[in-house]
Amino acid sequence: MDVAKVAFPPPGVIQVGEWRIEPDLDRVVRNGDAIKLEPRVMRLLVFLAANAGRNVTVDELLENVWRDVVVGPDSVYQAMGVLRRALGDDHQNPTYIAQVPRKGYRLIAPVATTPGPEVPVGRASLSITSAMPVTVPPTVRAWPYRWRLVAASAGVIALALGGWHLVQRADSRVGLPTVAGQGATRPSLLPAARSVPSVAVLPFLDLTEKHDLEYFADGMTEELIDLLARKSDIHVPARTSSFYFKDKNATIAEIAAALQVSAVLEGSVRRSGNKIRVTAQLIQAADGYHLWSGTYDRDLSDTFAVEDDIARAVVRIVQARLLATDGRYEVPAGNPAAHNLLLQCQFYVRRNTPTDAEKAVDCFRRLVSLDPVDPFAWSGYADALLRQPLLNELPIADVRHGSLAARDAAAQALSLNPALPAAHATLANFHRLVDRDLVAAEAELEAALAADPTDPTSLLAAAGLARDLGQPEKVIELCRRAQLRDPLNFQPYARSGLTYLYLGHLTEAEAAARKRLDLAPEGIGGHVQLAFVMLARGDPRAALNAVEQEPDLEMQLVGRSLAYHALGQRADSDAALDELRRRYGRRYLTEIAWIYAYRGETDKALDSLDQAYAANDPGVLGIKGDVLLKPLHGERRYAALLHKLNLPE
Repeated sequence: MDVAKVAFPPPGVIQVGEWRIEPDLDRVVRNGDAIKLEPRVMRLLVFLAANAGRNVTVDELLENVWRDVVVGPDSVYQAMGVLRRALGDDHQNPTYIAQVPRKGYRLIAPVATTPGPEVPVGRASLSITSAMPVTVPPTVRAWPYRWRLVAASAGVIALALGGWHLVQRADSRVGLPTVAGQGATRPSLLPAARSVPSVAVLPFLDLTEKHDLEYFADGMTEELIDLLARKSDIHVPARTSSFYFKDKNATIAEIAAALQVSAVLEGSVRRSGNKIRVTAQLIQAADGYHLWSGTYDRDLSDTFAVEDDIARAVVRIVQARLLATDGRYEVPAGNPAAHNLLLQCQFYVRRNTPTDAEKAVDCFRRLVSLDPVDPFAWSGYADALLRQPLLNELPIADVRHGSLAARDAAAQALSLNPALPAAHATLANFHRLVDRDLVAAEAELEAALAADPTDPTSLLAAAGLARDLGQPEKVIELCRRAQLRDPLNFQPYARSGLTYLYLGHLTEAEAAARKRLDLAPEGIGGHVQLAFVMLARGDPRAALNAVEQEPDLEMQLVGRSLAYHALGQRADSDAALDELRRRYGRRYLTEIAWIYAYRGETDKALDSLDQAYAANDPGVLGIKGDVLLKPLHGERRYAALLHKLNLPE
């Protein structure tokens, strides 16, 4: 089908299942309840309605719904998640939108046209605002916040261990305490400028005609980042920060300033027949001067040799130029076929979608069969096994099963290389989330950081465990270390900001929350985090304004209930809480406990936490770091729950 010719229905009102769709007003209405949709999400719904009953591919959606902007599949996945949440659709048993593996999506609800718009009377509208950025990783909307972040982060282990909540508070009656003298001035949270040589490796461009070597270009970039970081004294920002600039039109000077580096390495990949040409250039940030450039023509039949040759040359040149060394460097030999397959597996992991998660597991399974003595293959397999049930929104039992398989794969990786940080982090994740052995989790993280003290994933995982153990100062120190290596990763700012809020350091908490929004404006929970800083400052109206910008409906409902309570609007607070419970039930038990504790309803808060524990809600693991739950600290039932969780009192 020619996707460019697929038409939208004429403007008007459409009935989709139980929902009345009003495109001109960007809202959907059911039983008098109106939900406001972001225009792009409405356009997506209208396009699906125009093609009801037919499988619509992601490419078709990009061509028709996003034809005026340059975005990737991630934007489709995020918008589809927002739309499903708004319609109350169940991913496991859909009644509106069915996902067809490898074929796209299909609207399965009945569609009809109806007369003019219905105006609901006496009902508060729910607003969903969700612009679809190019760079924000995809998220799984049907899971509670902390599980969805596990699947969405570039380092799945880090946030699995973090289990971070967004909302924290210290007072149970009116609001978080307003701290005298806390002004609105935002301090810089970036580390100080460096005196050591530093270079950022930007994502290499796939300039092939069919754009079918992106996996190779990305793999080349990651290989160079890893080799430079491990085999030289040059500071190299981590992958998350470098790939933040993929598909962005920033200047070299802007990139260097953001990543705090003195030089930038960039390149491109082209192909002619079975020949590949890789061009790379090293640019001095201060004046744009080209320190070096090189072109490499190789046979694509052996991607390992291609990457090996180019990596040797580029690393040698960069070391020689920036460190004035002899540039001696050795890339270990390996299995060329296995290395090529590894690049493909890593590409599926980076795409971070439900379909690609399944491809990644299958790819790594083939890889460990092809090269069973490669510890990196087993470590990658462990990571893929963790992602697959999360991204496909499977039940908790399947998540636990995936964790057991991941544990075994990580153990195999460590039997081959005992100093592999990612494998240690996977085992730490298993110990914390599955068997709740925090001592074992801490030991694995110590081993990970001993192997690589600057690894951002391990640092963030350790920060999450420190939060669980009630060590806020350690959390902040670990987050700052992660920022040094990965300055454009939003996660350290999210975590340190929540910890500053817990400690009552509101100036730092606000600066971190705003920095998080700068880096990931459409990430789940960012606006709610800022809202609770505003509550702590005693400004519930500003808090509510921030909540209204939150793209995730679940977190928006949590924020609304708390903000309305702070404003003295109990009926509206109850309405948001009731909506949260009706839509998401047992999946948001810890967040419901936040609300009850904030409103001073201690017994109900403790009931919700007990239910969260019984339901294996991962959010309950972080209750010692939740400022919203501080009013419960003197309660006997709270102490008993800490004991059951193996947490110190």
